[in-house]
Amino acid sequence: MRWFLGLLLVVALVLGALYAVGRFLLPNALEITRTVSIERPRAAVFAMANDLRIAKEWSPYYARDPDADYTFTGEAGPGQTMRWASNVREVGSGRMSIVDSVNNEEIDSILQMGDRATLSAHMLLRPAEGGSSVAWTVSAECSAGWINVPCRYMNLIMRGLVEGELDSGLARLKTLAEQLPDVDFEGLNPQFDTIEPQMFVYSVVETAVDNQAEVDRAEAQGVDQVRRFMSEYSLTEAGPLVRVVTDFDAERGRMSFRVGFPFAGPTPLSVVGVQLGETPSGNSMHVMVEGTRENVRAAYLQMNAYMQAHRIAGREGGLPWEIVHAPGSADGTVQARIEIYMPLE
Repeated sequence: MRWFLGLLLVVALVLGALYAVGRFLLPNALEITRTVSIERPRAAVFAMANDLRIAKEWSPYYARDPDADYTFTGEAGPGQTMRWASNVREVGSGRMSIVDSVNNEEIDSILQMGDRATLSAHMLLRPAEGGSSVAWTVSAECSAGWINVPCRYMNLIMRGLVEGELDSGLARLKTLAEQLPDVDFEGLNPQFDTIEPQMFVYSVVETAVDNQAEVDRAEAQGVDQVRRFMSEYSLTEAGPLVRVVTDFDAERGRMSFRVGFPFAGPTPLSVVGVQLGETPSGNSMHVMVEGTRENVRAAYLQMNAYMQAHRIAGREGGLPWEIVHAPGSADGTVQARIEIYMPLE
């Protein structure tokens, strides 16, 4: 019997020591931060992290089981939730929700790993030389009660596992983000609308792409032709000048577009030298650009980069169009004010 009592005493001492170490020496909270440098502007990285439909692609769990069942509720940003279920033990089931985000700067989310753990995540994005810096922090706090001390020991085991998951996710995020165009679209602020068509009278212009003086001359001739036709048939301009790209051939250095005005008045019975039709319509993304023609050209690149980063699909065969509120001057002394529209599916 003595040996048994001695064994109980040893067990009690060991458990007491473990309890004391866990209760008074081990931290009650787990907090791990991993960082990565990405050679792309932070707006592109934010787009891939603030939408869980995209974030799924660089999640370390998606890498382990791409065939897991995913469901999403809500749009990108605060309130969006992703649930998943997998037969792979390491992936299991869980839920991730975005609770708050500051545009292009930070994202707060909650990650629930089934019945195993609930973690808080914070992603901080900062501009850096050559791109952006991303810091991803995951934290958890042990509950009170009998589970508190075992939880503190579990945190010791979890630390290495969580570090590996964060490193894996950030590496995949870096790989995917660096496949995007290296164009900074922060502050672009696009609008999304369904545009109704208008009847407009237009001339077809075909010209060289890389000769702005020639483009201006050809467009001026087309606009003059349209205005003379409208005057002859007593048509009233019902909106600003519209440019609709119909073909752009970079290899040949040629493009063609329609240029004209929406009109009010009876439709002419005969049309000579110009054409009648409808302005483009349907779902579109559009931005207002105010500045030089270089600003307008840069806006096209930003819109394209924005659409790729946010996984926004353009309309098949759709080409952009412009509403020209002010054309600006070739030398930049008079600024342009042009609304650019991109057709969407």
